[in-house]
Amino acid sequence: MGAGIVPNVPIEKTMNRLWIISNYNQDPSSVITRLTAPFLVCNQGDPSHIPDSVKLSGNFKQTKHTGHNISDYLQFILENYNNLPESLGFAKGNIFPRHIDENSFVKRQPLDDFVPLYSDRTTFSPSYRRLSVKKLIAQQVAPGYYLEITNNWYVKHRKKGQYYPRINDLFKQFFRRDVPEYILFVPGACMIVPREKIVRWPIEVYQKLYEAVTYDFFPVEAFHVERSMLYFFNFPLE
Repeated sequence: MGAGIVPNVPIEKTMNRLWIISNYNQDPSSVITRLTAPFLVCNQGDPSHIPDSVKLSGNFKQTKHTGHNISDYLQFILENYNNLPESLGFAKGNIFPRHIDENSFVKRQPLDDFVPLYSDRTTFSPSYRRLSVKKLIAQQVAPGYYLEITNNWYVKHRKKGQYYPRINDLFKQFFRRDVPEYILFVPGACMIVPREKIVRWPIEVYQKLYEAVTYDFFPVEAFHVERSMLYFFNFPLE
């Protein structure tokens, strides 16, 4: 890893929050204008989409194009592990309206502790698979929290994962148990995470996760990590 990232406001442990905005081929201004804390745009695409005012402000970094936002979050944690602010806000340049509407974002942004940044009212209705019996596939069970069957549906048409071919492989590595039949996660991996819930894991864990999601373009491990982030960043460790 390279040197630590330094936005226009120095990263200090007294800083309340810093937003990490993972961006690809679009102008993230609609997100930036809604933020109430300093930000850093991690841009994986063509920098011509970024306003010059952002590129010249010190709040901009060109990052590796991995096909997903999780690599930007992990890279920032790795480069600043010993000097993180009180909380990190993880968001995407296209978070509105893909993952959350602006009004819901504005309401949740001032909240402390772990905050999911996902809101899609249509997913409060359950999805079922109809075979011989009716079986729940997925449903948003509380604002920002999505419950999904862990059948690895997303790996079927992708190259086999090099590190963790199936989500159960990741669970056994880091949590020492099998993945549950249903998993609760935040679709899009946009969230606010307190520093103490990040550093409760040693930096070596984040190094392993970063390697697992960047060895290839958009590997299946990125899907696995997205679905496991509540276990890393929110649920009690046992």
